[in-house]
Amino acid sequence: MSIIRTFAAAAAVATVLSGIGATQAADDPAAVVEYRKNVMGILGGSISGVFALLEGKVSWSQHMVNHAVALDKAAKMVLDVFPEGSTTPESRAKPEIWTNWATFEAAGKALQMAAADLVVAAEGGDMAAISAAAGKVGDACGGCHKPFRTPKE
Repeated sequence: MSIIRTFAAAAAVATVLSGIGATQAADDPAAVVEYRKNVMGILGGSISGVFALLEGKVSWSQHMVNHAVALDKAAKMVLDVFPEGSTTPESRAKPEIWTNWATFEAAGKALQMAAADLVVAAEGGDMAAISAAAGKVGDACGGCHKPFRTPKE
């Protein structure tokens, strides 16, 4: 078998197997919730890093853009990780996410816009602009958490 055929066959098998895995994961609410928590952890860790740098708690200001970019990339995933039916007892997601999807979607898009603005500010390096943009990200997070997430017990 030629090397091209070998790679083509391997690619075909990988495609089939990746499709099977994605279908199974989408059907498992517990896996979706766990994955969603990971995405939210990226958001939380990234904005915490931004604020630690802004407040001078750590001196690695060269990390600012990386935190902003990570937050921006995770923000782009937020709406995807809330498929209907993805609730478990461990999830703090309220049912209002799915019964009021338009409002939830608007909140997710507001986060995406705020995160994109933070990247621009971070790339510019002006700490006042970064602070203002980070505040808008925080507002966007709160604008979703308050109506759509149950408080910790």
